[in-house]
Amino acid sequence: MQIKVKHQFLIDILPTAFAFFLTIFILLSFNILPQKLPLFYSLQWGESQLVDKHQLLIIPAIIIGIALLNLMIAWQLHQDQFFLKRSLLALSLLSCAILTIAFIKILFIFF
Repeated sequence: MQIKVKHQFLIDILPTAFAFFLTIFILLSFNILPQKLPLFYSLQWGESQLVDKHQLLIIPAIIIGIALLNLMIAWQLHQDQFFLKRSLLALSLLSCAILTIAFIKILFIFF
């Protein structure tokens, strides 16, 4: 069962819209956030995990990059490759969800 074209486009741009809202939220709460935020949890505990609050915009940038790359690849595929197109969309939505949860966890430390 295929989704209508109008709704398909909305689903395709959903991760990019999420990234846009995250960016707006970062800019609106910029004065509330502390100067240093923990972002790189894979590094050793301490100063190496902290980044400047401007670098928090890395998360929406990664979401946009993954979503646009997958969208461009999906547009280049033939119509018969429906499963691969859906897989790319699912990967975009999954990466958007994971990065949004990471963003929320970082912010819940300070709010």
